Order: sequence, then structure tokens, then C-alpha cells
Amino acid sequence: MSNIEFAKKALSNTVFAIADVLLTKCATILAFVLLVRLLPSEAIAAIGIATGYLMFIAYLDIQPIRVLMRDYPSLRSDETKRDELLTAFFGFWCLQVLAMLLVAILIIIWILDTLAIPGLQFLYFAMTLDFIALTLQGWIKWVYYANFQQRDATRLSFKISIVRVSAYLLLLVMPALSTYAWILIISAFGSCVVWVAEFRRRFKFSLIVRRGGLGVVGRSLKDYGIWDHLNRSAVATLFIVDLVILSWFVGTRDMSAYTVALRFASLLALVPAQLTDALQVASATYHNQGKRLQAINIFLKVNGIISVAQFLVILIFGNVLMTFLFGEEMAESAITYAVVIAGGISVFNLSYPLMGICNNYCKLRKAFLSVYFPGLVVGVLTYILSAAKFGAIGIAWANVFAYIFIASALALFISKSYPIPLRLKLVTPQEFALIRQFIFGAKN
Repeated sequence: MSNIEFAKKALSNTVFAIADVLLTKCATILAFVLLVRLLPSEAIAAIGIATGYLMFIAYLDIQPIRVLMRDYPSLRSDETKRDELLTAFFGFWCLQVLAMLLVAILIIIWILDTLAIPGLQFLYFAMTLDFIALTLQGWIKWVYYANFQQRDATRLSFKISIVRVSAYLLLLVMPALSTYAWILIISAFGSCVVWVAEFRRRFKFSLIVRRGGLGVVGRSLKDYGIWDHLNRSAVATLFIVDLVILSWFVGTRDMSAYTVALRFASLLALVPAQLTDALQVASATYHNQGKRLQAINIFLKVNGIISVAQFLVILIFGNVLMTFLFGEEMAESAITYAVVIAGGISVFNLSYPLMGICNNYCKLRKAFLSVYFPGLVVGVLTYILSAAKFGAIGIAWANVFAYIFIASALALFISKSYPIPLRLKLVTPQEFALIRQFIFGAKN
């Protein structure tokens, strides 16, 4: 495959991956909009609290299968070896599910029962099952993505999203947290059945259990998975732990407004995160250092333009969008938080491609100890102090500080571990020609 053919496939793969994430998020946002409009603020606060405590379940989603972004090219032509590896990963996923269910039960008994919020315990259990289903779907989607078949995965996601969105319409006639919880549970089981059946049909996948399979997973975890997981978990925690911390200091009104603002602003991270995955796959495939650095520069610039453009949209039209989605009263309460948080996320978005570079070319253990863990500690301490002193607006500004801190630390780490000669022009003539070739297949 020529460089241009590969580049076009990589671009198409990335576009459909972004579309997939946006479809899923749109369905989630639609459900959240209905909930905000139909349920009292106490119920929205309950969703925020349950979402915050869901991070403890997310810690157990290690995803050693993400190593396929780096190693799949060597497996594509050997189905037996591929199925042996995927079987081992699936076995590890089953162990994770048991651990997730145990942790969820403990959180419900030890923490959520003491909060005396009606429906919170069942909602949290439903959200846990939904999260488990998403981890299985994510496991399958990585294979589609690494095999450059994201188009087909997105089509299936679209069909499932249509069914799920239709189910959310039940909230119009039965507006209750319990209705939302049951929709999550039924959707989780149904979507898993569909994804597994389609995956086996498409890839002719068969379970091949062999002695030493878990050892393969163990080596993958040691070499890549565990540190990649810890690094991603640190960032994910910063994006969600503020909900837990804020619940210690404010009432349900501020909690519900902040939950809406965070859900709204977090949409800005979707496209940069997908560009990061695409950069990781593309840079792993390019063996020529010059082409690799050229691709990195293009991704950095495209990501920067998108990040700034997104924030400008929120700054100019944020109030209109929030009013349209959540109503005037909620928008008035949440817009300030949303704009501040969006500013912090936009700064962090500028560093997103550096995470992909770090995963491929840097020591992940060193990155965790030098960047992600210190960033998490500083962020959590800042959240606690700011929330205690200034409430919701304080923790919103604490987000900005935390994201700037970890983004700066990551940029400094990359500059020392894998220096990138940046081309300061917005887009050089050579890069423009390469982008044109990616999109239109033009010849030099």
C-alpha cells in the first residue's frame, strides 16, 4: 500500500471514528436533555453524583487490547495468532467485569446508601452495567479501528443509537430515574448481543484458548497496558472527580447546574481524543522518520485549529445552545461554569496529540510518574481547596488550573523524551499538498 493510499484509509478511519463517538454522545446528551427538562434538580444532582462515583469502576477498565493500535499490523495476516490474543484479552475482560460488579456493590452499600437520595442506588447499578457494556463494545471497536474497518463499526453504532434514542422517548411518558435506569440496563444487554454476533460474523473470530494465554496479557500489561491505563485514568479522573468533590460542599441546586455545565463542556474533548488515537495508529505505521514527523506536525496543527474553533463557538453561542438544550432557567445557572470549564478543556485539548506520541515513543511508566500522577495530585488538591472556599465557581476555575498544569507537564516531558521539530507556519506548502492528497488522492 502506498503512503497516499494508507493516508486516505487512515483519514477515513478517523472521520468515521469521530462520527461514531459523536453519535454515541448525541444519544447520551439527548437523554440528559430530557432528564434535565423533565426531572427535578434533586434527580439531576443524583445523576451527577452517580457519574462521579462511576470513576471507581472506570479504574478497573484497563484495556490491554489498546496495544493493538501499536501492534495490529503484525497480526493482520495471521488469524490464528490474532484469535489467540483476542481470546486472552476477552478472558481478562471477564475478570474485570467481576471486579467491577463487586466494587459497584461495595460503593452502593458503603457510600450511596448513606446519602439517602431516592433512586440513587439503582441508578448507579444501571450505570455500572451500561459502562460494562460499553467496555465490551469498545473492546470490539478497537479491532475494527486497528483493521481500518471503522466505517462498518460506525454504521452498526448508528443503528444501535437509533434504537436507544427511541427507547429514551419513554421518558416523555414515564419521567423518572427508574425509567432511565431500566433503559440503560436493557440497552446494555441488547447492544452487547448485537455487537458480539456481528463481530464474530465479520472477523470469523473463534475462541482459541491456549496455555499461557493470560501470560500474553500479562506481558502486554507490563509492556504497555497498565501504564497506558494509569495515564488515561489520571486524565479521566481530572475530568470527573470534581463532581464527587463538589458534592461534599454544595447543595443540589449548584450540583445540578455544575453537572449540566460539565456534561456540556466535556463535548469539546471528543474530536481531539479521536485525533490522538488516529495519530498513534498513523505514526506507528510510518517507518520513515521524516514522514512520521510530518504527520505529527499536521495532527498538531489540525488539532490546534479545531480546539480554538470549538472554544470560540462556546464563547459566542454557548448561552444560546444551552438554553435550547436545557431551558432558560438551567442555562442561566450553568453557563458561567460551562464557559470556564470549556476554556480549561480547550487548553488541555492542545496537548492531546502529545498523549499519542507519548504512548508510542516514550516510557509510559516514566510519563505516569513525571506527568500524570503529579498532575492528578495537584488537580485533586486544587479542586478540594477551591470547592471548600468558593463552591462551584471555584472548582470550575480549578479545572482550568489543573488542565494547564498537566498539559504543560506533558509538553515538557515530550520535549525531553521525543523532541519534535515544529514547523511554525500554520500549514506549509508541503503539508497542504499532503492533506490534499489525503482527501482527493491528487498526485504530486
